[in-house]
Amino acid sequence: MVYSLLVATIMLAIVILAWPAKKIAENDIPVKSAGPETSTTNTPQDDFNKQLYPTDVASSLWAIVNKGRALPSSYVPPDLTVPQMYLRYSSDSDSMRVRADTAKALGQMFTAAQTDGIKLMLTSGYRSYSYQVGVYGDYVKQVGVSQADTFSARPGHSEHQTGLAADLEPYSKNCELNQCFEATPEGKWLAANCYKYGFIIRYPKGKENLTGYEYEPWHVRYVGTQLAAQIHQTGQTLEQFFGLSTYQIYPATGLTLKI
Repeated sequence: MVYSLLVATIMLAIVILAWPAKKIAENDIPVKSAGPETSTTNTPQDDFNKQLYPTDVASSLWAIVNKGRALPSSYVPPDLTVPQMYLRYSSDSDSMRVRADTAKALGQMFTAAQTDGIKLMLTSGYRSYSYQVGVYGDYVKQVGVSQADTFSARPGHSEHQTGLAADLEPYSKNCELNQCFEATPEGKWLAANCYKYGFIIRYPKGKENLTGYEYEPWHVRYVGTQLAAQIHQTGQTLEQFFGLSTYQIYPATGLTLKI
């Protein structure tokens, strides 16, 4: 009798001591809400500083030029340099020059491409305002204003005037400035790797309604490796990424970038 009472007392003590620990353990288990789950994972651009460089200054690394945003006719980049790579024309030609940081990045990309058996060549770099007058005017004579506006920029609206843009092609000149460049080994390599060196495909396929221009797999724009990585991850155009207006046609009144 005494033994049974002692056993019962010990068992009751064990239960009492274990009870708080069990409650605490149960309370540590998170309870799911019956409502829809909301992800708190940040997107690539959440922590990105979009104010690092202005988009409305002609000399800025992130200057954005399109049909609604123009460069002053007098603007000339201050540090035009010939990149160390294959050149379509003589190094004395202005079109074989780009801004110094762009030239350095082009040289690095050219070297990396060669290591992979790819030979890239610079077709066109910087173009002055007056040079673009001739380029655009010739296309208008050939196909008319409406058609020319789909693939050629009017003077002041060309990225080439910034010195940050480059048209590239295979050293073999196969598919030179043609959409078939996309399917060449050089075009595939450029699309897959250009962001690593700070470049983006400025006028991507399927974004014609946002960029205002036809798909140009050969046209790259230097924006620096940080922004290029963001654009590569998000698949956005510069206008989309910075939340800027897009233009399929030239507006009656647009923005002129500051010098």
